[in-house]
Amino acid sequence: MGNLNAPLYRRDYAGETITYVQDNKMQSLYVTPRELPHDISVNSAIVLGNGISRLDSDIQLILGQNNRRVAEGYKLTYACNAAFRDTSADYYIFKESVFFSEISKDLYNKIFLPNNLWIAYRDTNLIPHVYHMDSGSTAAYLAAFDGAKKVFLFGFDRSDGATNENIYSNTLGYDGPAILDDFRDCNTNLYNVIKAYSDVNFYRVCNHHTNHIGDLLKTLPNYHEVSIREAILLGDF
Repeated sequence: MGNLNAPLYRRDYAGETITYVQDNKMQSLYVTPRELPHDISVNSAIVLGNGISRLDSDIQLILGQNNRRVAEGYKLTYACNAAFRDTSADYYIFKESVFFSEISKDLYNKIFLPNNLWIAYRDTNLIPHVYHMDSGSTAAYLAAFDGAKKVFLFGFDRSDGATNENIYSNTLGYDGPAILDDFRDCNTNLYNVIKAYSDVNFYRVCNHHTNHIGDLLKTLPNYHEVSIREAILLGDF
């Protein structure tokens, strides 16, 4: 599927057919999803980008407290790429196969992949419907897809134009901070997610490490930039 033009939900998702090439022949396969939680009573979700603002002690406290909740008040957590190395989450979104060299198969049921990677790792989960987006936007999409009404974006720092600070810089799968990523496509993808889910509020949690994300997102009434303190109050963390 191409761009996300309307909201889609796990409650309606029974699977989908994907196509791929094997032995120089076009193949098709119907993918049936696992039964995963959705529309849970807690209407907030946590989405973790890998910007260094996520290392803030207050944010780490929020994440730690959420992980200790048994059931009531627990917020589903979605994380990107190498976050599996040091961060507990319900789901991880991979866009590169390189990370499979570091993980054991018992983590596969928590991983979501685009269709071109899923073919090789079928014990993971297929990203439903929309495969083309970056991992951060996909994580935000999955949170709304699962029924969250408030989505809190931590570590979505973007770049200051001089460096690209990332928790995992200069490790497997990541360039150093001197290599500047072009976030324009990421911003457009996130815009499309937030626009499609107009009844969901998305809160980008900001501190002194957070950089300008562009003006496009700020045109959406359900996109908000908030402080850590404001996030704690809004999300009942």
